[in-house]
Amino acid sequence: MKRVFFLLFVFILPCLQGCLGTSEEVSGQTIRLATTTSMRDSGLLAELLPAFTAETGIEVDVIAVGSGAAMNLAKTNDVDVLISHSPSNEILFVEEGHAINRTTFAWNRFVLIGPYQLSGNLTEAMSSLVRENKCFISRGDSSGTHIKEQDVWRNVAESNNHSFIDNELGYHPDWEGYQSIGQGMGAAITIANELECWTLSDKGTALFRSNNIQLSIQEFESQELVNPYSVLLLDNDRLSETTLFREFLLNNADLIDNYTVSNETLFESGLPLNYN
Repeated sequence: MKRVFFLLFVFILPCLQGCLGTSEEVSGQTIRLATTTSMRDSGLLAELLPAFTAETGIEVDVIAVGSGAAMNLAKTNDVDVLISHSPSNEILFVEEGHAINRTTFAWNRFVLIGPYQLSGNLTEAMSSLVRENKCFISRGDSSGTHIKEQDVWRNVAESNNHSFIDNELGYHPDWEGYQSIGQGMGAAITIANELECWTLSDKGTALFRSNNIQLSIQEFESQELVNPYSVLLLDNDRLSETTLFREFLLNNADLIDNYTVSNETLFESGLPLNYN
């Protein structure tokens, strides 16, 4: 009987060592995450990353930039995984072979923030800023928010006689009130608040900053303003760790859904309803 147990131990030990080795290889590693400034500036990452590290032992170094800049960092192998909110660019990024998959794990909406509420729908509100020579702060950084802003201006152009230009700052009205800053969401909100201007923001960052600004948050019922956040995995030597990161985001929806500021939810987990 002792011989049987000894033989079983001999055969099982390598398997146990393999399992333990895998755990040790993953635990204690560090992954580099390029993420949108809105994900950082909303405070959500500060909730998610410590929980991920506590569960897996994997540390996360964060580089917060616009979605376009995040994808450029991935192309040069300077990061291991991405969080972005620029769907059309993400899909193209995967199709071109820069990422191996894209998974949407949370969403909110874009909102307009400014000194007071504007009348009409989104197109009418944005048009009134130009017509009444108000000021608008653009991120101007090729981020998901900046790309969405340009889509909104194109819709305005279709129904108004304002003069528009397409230059190094992107597509926008040609008027003195338009100010492009080339910075993140938090900075755009801070500058808009100081200058009493309007800006387009994701709802999460707007709510997170709402107690420190005098600006009003205005929501519009438009499918155009749905704002999905996705994690993109890259084919690199940190794929096992980044896969664990993606699974953590998908399996901990409660952390996303329960993240609130002043009793308001900043994000919803999963895919947006009726979103293609």
